[in-house]
Amino acid sequence: MSNEDTLRNELQQISNTLQQFEEYSKQLQTQMETLRSYMLDLSRSKSTLVNLKEESNPEETLIQLGSGIMMKAKPLDTKNVLYSVGAGVIVSKTVDVAITDIDKRIVEVENESKTLADQLNQIANQMGSLERQGQALIQQLQGPAPAQYDPSLVS
Repeated sequence: MSNEDTLRNELQQISNTLQQFEEYSKQLQTQMETLRSYMLDLSRSKSTLVNLKEESNPEETLIQLGSGIMMKAKPLDTKNVLYSVGAGVIVSKTVDVAITDIDKRIVEVENESKTLADQLNQIANQMGSLERQGQALIQQLQGPAPAQYDPSLVS
């Protein structure tokens, strides 16, 4: 195999690796967007619970039904909320306990977001390094640039 074939094979491998990194970075970005959405939902829930806790005799509140549809309702019990603990299991918790649990979830989501951001930065660094290697290989394949004639240098 000639040196040129070896360089072309290396360039093809770099190109394939860059495509894989690109796909992986898209997946990470999608995960980060999902976490951002979840974080907004957690923040809204916490804010609602804090407001409910501070209200001594709430007249009515808005209940989110989904798809941007809400309904006015009068809370019967402002001390306890129904709380999903996963796998379709819902338990009754005090508002304070629910707020504490939401705070824990927020910390978990922030940590996961930081981990994903770190992974994305590592991939970006690796992609930059591979792109530089690819450019060097392309320059080797093209050979040295031909000499340019500059008429202004001739007297």
